Amino acid sequence: METYGISPLAFWGAYAASNLVAITLIWTAKKHPGFTRAAFFMIFIGAAAANTYMAIDSPWAYQDYADTAVPLYKQFILGAFEAIITPMILLIALAQLLIALSMLFRGQPLITGCWAGIIFGISIAPLGLYAAFPATLLMAVALFVLQKNDGVEAKKKKPSKLSRIAAHALK
Repeated sequence: METYGISPLAFWGAYAASNLVAITLIWTAKKHPGFTRAAFFMIFIGAAAANTYMAIDSPWAYQDYADTAVPLYKQFILGAFEAIITPMILLIALAQLLIALSMLFRGQPLITGCWAGIIFGISIAPLGLYAAFPATLLMAVALFVLQKNDGVEAKKKKPSKLSRIAAHALK
């Protein structure tokens, strides 16, 4: 498993780290949504930059993803995808850039970006180990939690403890 010229130890280290980060983002999406937005900004901006560079410099490297992909994805990667690798990856990088930028906002732009990220995470999960499966699904969960906690409805503050006690006493 020497994809992209990295050792198996480095690969498994990155794999474990990706999944640990994804699990952490699920927790922070509820407790610290600002941190989670910043983390997703960095993740998606980094992915957009890396994909742009690789699409231009070494587009054939994306065919390695077929090694761990589910059969339908493998067939596409080794078939029709070959002719459109660079424009397709550049389009994906643009989408990743837009998702990253959406993390800088609240309300509808954030919610839209979160849903785009959810769709993206689910759609690359069938790439398997080379997409750090199940990290992309865990990140999709974190984005779902984030859009619920830091989206339009996040502007509603939780009532203070005193007002909750008063409301309970009046019941």
